[in-house]
Amino acid sequence: MAPELAAAAVGGVSSLIGSGINAYSAYKERKAAEKRRKEANQQLSAWETDANRILDEAMRNNISLSTPEEVESYQRMKSSYDPSKYVYDFQPFDKDIYHVEDYLNPQREAILADVAKGVQHTAAGAGLGHSSGALEAFTQGIVNKDEELYDKAWDRLNTERDFDYGAYTDYINQKQQQLQNIQNGILNQMSFMRGDIQFDQQQQDAMTANRLNLGNTIAQTRAQLV
Repeated sequence: MAPELAAAAVGGVSSLIGSGINAYSAYKERKAAEKRRKEANQQLSAWETDANRILDEAMRNNISLSTPEEVESYQRMKSSYDPSKYVYDFQPFDKDIYHVEDYLNPQREAILADVAKGVQHTAAGAGLGHSSGALEAFTQGIVNKDEELYDKAWDRLNTERDFDYGAYTDYINQKQQQLQNIQNGILNQMSFMRGDIQFDQQQQDAMTANRLNLGNTIAQTRAQLV
């Protein structure tokens, strides 16, 4: 064999051996990579199982403060709430039922008659008889006493009317306070129920977010292993 052919043959064999070695190395690397991916997937699956188990356990042990019936009850209370129901409806105080005549001294006529007799007696004792001076004194005496009786009647009327008005106002205030207490009780109950419902909803939202985050993390990690 010519030297040139021998050299070419040797070179071809060497090249073939080199290609075989490279192919084998690539094969081993591919197998190693597949093994690593498989192991990583197995670890990821195990981690996913543990994470789901933890979430499931947290869901089972989650504290719920409300029930579906309480949620429905809260909705009914909220939709039916009307502030106007808790304002006491009252009639204005009637001041027109008070008349001064009702408070005049029942002996008014007798008192005025006594005053008239007294004035006449005084006039007679003074020798005035039926003079204009006696008539004026008689008239003025009656007027003065009558005004005095009317003033006292007005005082009694105002005193009783003020007392009745105060009692009526107190009664209205008490009724309004009763309604206010009822309203406060309802609003407090609604507030407690709303707080429980919101707490449960936040817990549920947190659980859902954790599930979604777990799913997204698993999907992204698996995509990186491909």
